[in-house]
Amino acid sequence: MTTVLERPIDFSAVLATVAAVDDLSPHLRRVTFVAPRIADVVTAGPDQRIKVLLSPPDGGDLRLPTGDDWYAEWCTLPAEERFIMRTYTVRALRPAVAELDIEFVLHGVNGPASAWVSEVSVGAEIGLILPFAVDTSSTKGLLMSGVDYVPPATSLSRVLVADETALPALAGILEQLPADVRATVFVEVPDIRDIRALPSPGRVDITWLPHTGGPDDAPKSLLEALKSTALPYDVDYAWVAGESAMIKQIRRHLVNTVGLPKPAISFQGYWKRGEPQI
Repeated sequence: MTTVLERPIDFSAVLATVAAVDDLSPHLRRVTFVAPRIADVVTAGPDQRIKVLLSPPDGGDLRLPTGDDWYAEWCTLPAEERFIMRTYTVRALRPAVAELDIEFVLHGVNGPASAWVSEVSVGAEIGLILPFAVDTSSTKGLLMSGVDYVPPATSLSRVLVADETALPALAGILEQLPADVRATVFVEVPDIRDIRALPSPGRVDITWLPHTGGPDDAPKSLLEALKSTALPYDVDYAWVAGESAMIKQIRRHLVNTVGLPKPAISFQGYWKRGEPQI
């Protein structure tokens, strides 16, 4: 019997300091974090997931998790004593200067992360669980390393669908799109002022769906926009990310109507309406 050894994957907690805060649009704020250990961070792909850690609801100090059993220990704590944990995407990593950017959606103080970033200022501290070793040798390794955008090497025509929470990941995906790949992109944002340039070396066709400020006859949802668009005949891969109910509808349409095989669709529920996401 042959034993296949997987490459080690290492995520560790870091206390990071806010170095800059930049508003990209009315509903998207970029925060730059610094910490010496960020110089050793690596990513497995453009939609690399990480964890943001905030102080517990009871107002206690933020204590970074340690050890292999930290998650089980965290789960046993009373809810008010647990540090708050949310999932975000690495928007940019600059190891040479030990900096990392995260883009946060601003939606008031309805959630702890949004409330934190709404008031954040330079010098604030936060916990981050970051990757220090990833496995890019296989699809399984990539998925276990915290990425979901894993198109086949042969893919030349892709459909990319995102709401505002997945816009940072989408921006990273488009920046790394090969020049010979075509992407048909659909993006939902709260306001027409949230539309921004998304540079890419690839051939990209973007449809924006602002909740407010768009034309009256524009599609009212990502599913409606997708249904009303004649997709390229040779679409071979799709990445769909955002609200859970939305991605299920989009995936069903891509399988049942467009005819994409289920394995050719990567879909991620970044949040679920009415529920907090860890």
